[in-house]
Amino acid sequence: MKTSSSLRLSYREHTDALHLRWTLPPSKSLWARALLLDALQGKLPPLAFAEGTPQDILALYTALLACQGGAEEVCVSESGTAMRFVCAYLSVTTQHPARLFGTGRQHERPIAPLFEALRSQGAKITYLDHEGYPPLLIEPSTIAWQGCELDASASSQYLSALLLLAPLLPVGFGIDTRRYGLASRPYALMTKALLQEQGFVWEEEPSGLFCYRGKRGEGSQGTSILDRGYEADWSGASYAFAWLSLLPLGSTMELPGLCYPSLQGDAGYLVSFFKELGVKTLPDGRGVKLQRIEHADTIASFTASMHECPDLVPALVTALVGQGRPFTLTGVAHLRIKESDRLEALRVELAKLRVELTLGEDSISWDAHAWIRPMECPPILATHGDHRIAMALSVLTIPVGTVLLEHPEVVSKSFPRYWEELIPFLMVEEN
Repeated sequence: MKTSSSLRLSYREHTDALHLRWTLPPSKSLWARALLLDALQGKLPPLAFAEGTPQDILALYTALLACQGGAEEVCVSESGTAMRFVCAYLSVTTQHPARLFGTGRQHERPIAPLFEALRSQGAKITYLDHEGYPPLLIEPSTIAWQGCELDASASSQYLSALLLLAPLLPVGFGIDTRRYGLASRPYALMTKALLQEQGFVWEEEPSGLFCYRGKRGEGSQGTSILDRGYEADWSGASYAFAWLSLLPLGSTMELPGLCYPSLQGDAGYLVSFFKELGVKTLPDGRGVKLQRIEHADTIASFTASMHECPDLVPALVTALVGQGRPFTLTGVAHLRIKESDRLEALRVELAKLRVELTLGEDSISWDAHAWIRPMECPPILATHGDHRIAMALSVLTIPVGTVLLEHPEVVSKSFPRYWEELIPFLMVEEN
């Protein structure tokens, strides 16, 4: 589907169970880490990307090619992952001055922790505009590799960017995150596990102190680790879980390509959280099947810490609101520095549906005092330039009946074919 500047989404009410099948994009997290590791080993392959490839992956791949081609200007578009990974890559490989920049909200997203860690090792990096934020000038330098302290309390991607430099690191190099703590720990552990598959061994002892132990053997591949392909994306699957939690009892959703258990940190949390919302996860050899089941405790308040799985917050919030379930989610402060301020975006857009969310310094909650209902005049919901906000808001079509969603094309960042997956049970019309 070619999406226009807005979509009209209408729920065709179903009383009988629905049986659906989604094709999820490959894991953006695994793919991005593989690309950077291949580039560092001089094995970045020529790739012909299929339709539906996440824009973040295209941005990272294009940026790495530009780096290897000696470009003086390197753009990572709106990809925060690419900004952090390419910053680390250029800092240790560039042979000439290069300007690293992005688009959208990119220059409002902090990079100071990674900047300071790389500078402490001798990297020559300069802020070109506002201190603490891109764009950056990165120049050739001599790296000392003496070990560093890192503030990864706002994003584990700072740590992953450094862990992935393993092919260039000396044995014994350490990264200490203990003073500040580590956000989204499962993503860092995913990076560590992916590296270990390739023979690059990091040990964490004590908790928060990562020490490089060197390369052992040839790893599992010996050539580009992109050759094997990647499992489907669990973060993208969160919207399938959210939709199913609001569909009739007995409904099912097949999600081929998902692995469970998985290296992706969101997998375990997603299965656990939505079990409480009446979604049962059934792994099989080809992927995962979800089933909508009756849940005895459908009105009890839901509480969870999201510190280690922040990408699940938008889908979980709209699923809980759709069920009329009061909730309190903590560990969410770092959602303010994503593609949008996701907490404020959810608050503003759900207020249009007469749902008053309460935001705290590190929490988001709802008392379910006024349950969401069908509305005579379809509300116009803004996506705030954020793929996850767009997909999460679409879930509320079920309780509201019809919504108008502005700039639906933002989903291309992670899930380009998302709107096509809704057609079997929604009326999806371009405006």
